[in-house]
Amino acid sequence: MPGGCRGGTVPPRLHRESTVSAYHFLFLLVQTFTLAALLTPLMRRIAPGLGFLDQPGERKVHQQAKPVLGGAAIFLAQMIVVFLDWFLLQWLGANVSGDGGWFGKEIEWLAKYAAGAKIVRTQMCGLVLGGLVVFLVGLYDDRFGMNPLMKLAGQILAGIILYAADIRATFLIPSDIWSFGLTIFWVVLITNSFNLLDNMDGLSGGVATISLLVLALATNWLGAQDFITAYLVTLAGAILGFLLYNFYPSTIFMGDAGSMFVGYNLAAMSILATFLSSSDEEWSRWAIIMPIVVMAVPIFDTLSVIVIRIKNHKPIYVGDKNHFSHRLVAMGMSHRGAVLTIYMVTLCTGVGALLLPHVDAAGTILILLQTIAIFCIIALLEYARNHHNRTQ
Repeated sequence: MPGGCRGGTVPPRLHRESTVSAYHFLFLLVQTFTLAALLTPLMRRIAPGLGFLDQPGERKVHQQAKPVLGGAAIFLAQMIVVFLDWFLLQWLGANVSGDGGWFGKEIEWLAKYAAGAKIVRTQMCGLVLGGLVVFLVGLYDDRFGMNPLMKLAGQILAGIILYAADIRATFLIPSDIWSFGLTIFWVVLITNSFNLLDNMDGLSGGVATISLLVLALATNWLGAQDFITAYLVTLAGAILGFLLYNFYPSTIFMGDAGSMFVGYNLAAMSILATFLSSSDEEWSRWAIIMPIVVMAVPIFDTLSVIVIRIKNHKPIYVGDKNHFSHRLVAMGMSHRGAVLTIYMVTLCTGVGALLLPHVDAAGTILILLQTIAIFCIIALLEYARNHHNRTQ
């Protein structure tokens, strides 16, 4: 659900006109991966002393208390890399000039982005401030617990900050009221979707990483969105570094602080990015649904759980073991098998979404039908399993 296509024109974004080479993005990914891989064991060590432990329970998979401060490692790894590189970029632009050779050309090339870094400062501050809000709300919930309405209020506040920083979803409808409501709705939906998806080792982080890399590929291929691609890649790297310790069997959880921060950033960046492929003739306007297709798995999980809880006459905010992953395990899959299956479903929907900017209406319908068919197959398998259990 990309933002900013107002009145048929593409507004200013976090990008410059030139395109960054792939190895620059790879370097950013390695930076945050390495830092998160170093910070996560540190957080695992200090978490018990600070009271950040997730106790086992009836609706939880783990049998022993585990540290729940992995989100701090993700947050710190990305923010440290983003701000260090941000200030370094501007310092290069003001103080360094190329002196010939490969290194000099690279420095001179990077320095050209300093002006772009200054132009998008307001949006960058809004993006980071909103992320800080949801991270702190999640951190408090991980330590002390929190009323669901208070968590929702924090997510809404983060959405308001994004809107004030001119990061706004419009869905091609030029209305301020519509844009405000849509921005808040999208932030709350995706933030909670990844929060709810964090119910098995490596699940939410792995799905988020696939989604981030697919969106990064899309923004890079469409061009002129280098800052957006860089931000997506840094978050993916941070999560990958954390997943070294979170994949089954895990030794630390990301907690609400991590899952909400990741979901918020995916919501914000999918608003900020432009997925329309413009040409001399026309845009493939259906490309605006790319984020919905890419993140179809967490959205499906959230909506299906809500339906099940309503059907069972239970509050939608009370946790249970009826998530997509739990249902796969109930069908006979192992913990790791269920997680890997969901990874593959996410990859399948993501690959199809990459084609959206380059196809016409008929191609878009085929991609949507393929996405729907994937979840229909899953639903049929679940129905067959439930029917078999009732006839036993």
